Amino acid sequence: MNEQPQESKKSNLKKYVLNPHTLLILIAVIIIVFIIIRLKNWGIRVDQDYIDQHGIYTDGRDTYDVIYPLMDEDGSLLANKSPHTILFFGNAPFADDRDSENGVVNMIAKATGAKTYNCSVAGSYLAAKSPTLKDTDSGLDVYNFYWLTLYLSLKGLDYFDWLEINPNATALPETKQLRETLETIDMNTVDTIAIMYDGSDYLAGSLMNNPERDDDVMSFTGNLLAGLRVLRAAYPKIRIIVLSPTYAFGVDENGNYVSSDQKIYEGGATLSSYVIEECSAAISEYVSFIDNIYGTFDEDEAPECLKDNLHLNQKGRELLVKRFVSALTQFDQ
Repeated sequence: MNEQPQESKKSNLKKYVLNPHTLLILIAVIIIVFIIIRLKNWGIRVDQDYIDQHGIYTDGRDTYDVIYPLMDEDGSLLANKSPHTILFFGNAPFADDRDSENGVVNMIAKATGAKTYNCSVAGSYLAAKSPTLKDTDSGLDVYNFYWLTLYLSLKGLDYFDWLEINPNATALPETKQLRETLETIDMNTVDTIAIMYDGSDYLAGSLMNNPERDDDVMSFTGNLLAGLRVLRAAYPKIRIIVLSPTYAFGVDENGNYVSSDQKIYEGGATLSSYVIEECSAAISEYVSFIDNIYGTFDEDEAPECLKDNLHLNQKGRELLVKRFVSALTQFDQ
């Protein structure tokens, strides 16, 4: 076989390198890489040593964590000051054993020295059952996240009075303490609001989202968005952290635990889909998001971290507390 002359090879190589299409592709790649780098390092430059010491997770897991600092009106970082004062909303993860030193909120307080206010309600859901409170019969929607944020920010509402006079409504055990906290808390002292609802909405078949209305309170992400918008409007100087459900198992018709990546209820989606959509909702409101389903414990680890298919045991609580504390203190002075 005859070899191509050396001069001809150089000429072809030069022609290839200078091809306009090649240059356009190269420029596009450079621009994309630049944008990615800028987005990953937006706002604050953090060196690798800081990440190694303060990272949310250290075992190489891919998660949907998005940890935002609190910024002022000019876009400058507002560093957190310890000890923190934290207001908690949610259901079982924050509500279970609320008066015990083994309750998650009390474990967080012990680990950080934070003052805490617990407005979580065991047995409540993120998605409302009715579009307005006047349409609800059981009264359960009174404990719903969106309506609680309104009660907190707008004084003079009569939700809990309605519970007492409605013969079909059932007041949950936390009602008295919840009402007192919402009515007496000085929000000027609060620096962080934490929100966590477990997989109960998925298991109950709550609608994941409403494509036609992003803040539909009868959907999982819609109710979260509606409540976040209330809080951000009323308390713009308070940092908000949304925690996803931890991994939970689905339950088949025989009562056996099955993968929540396979089991789909009336909500029409797997539990992981709820979490991904919840992350998207949180990011759209520029609030921090902790991905517990991939970052705290996964399906293989879940039997060691759950009491049943849903509720956290002590190990599960400890892992959750560790992740939250790391996010909480990420931008501390």
